[in-house]
Amino acid sequence: MGLDQHAHLRNHKVNWDKYFEEDKEECSKVFVWRKHARLQQFMAKKWAEQNPKVEVEGALAHLGFNADQDAPCYMTEEVVRELAEQIEKGFADYHATDGFFWGQQFQEESVKDYKEQDIKFLKFCEQAINEKKVVEYWCSW
Repeated sequence: MGLDQHAHLRNHKVNWDKYFEEDKEECSKVFVWRKHARLQQFMAKKWAEQNPKVEVEGALAHLGFNADQDAPCYMTEEVVRELAEQIEKGFADYHATDGFFWGQQFQEESVKDYKEQDIKFLKFCEQAINEKKVVEYWCSW
């Protein structure tokens, strides 16, 4: 249970077996985070901006989008630019005050632990945008 997050190019069918076997090629195409609460806060806000007509319902609706949504958060130039700023600032603008097993109690440590991966993801997104490809971010909690 908890917050699981991943991102990849649109239409890439993730081979989870290869990913978890640490297949170098598959791992270069997929980014996975576990309980990176501040990244999720950021992405949930961006997803809501991209999907203003979608209402998330239920007791946990305040937490934003989840795996049951039809669309991911798309990594546009604007989102990538803002993500770069937040990585630099340690996601200081995106504190998780709660979250169903999101790891909010150790979110500052997660920001530090994932910083190198977040930067790699940022570069992956920038390259994809330059190549006119689309990166999708998904989550499940």
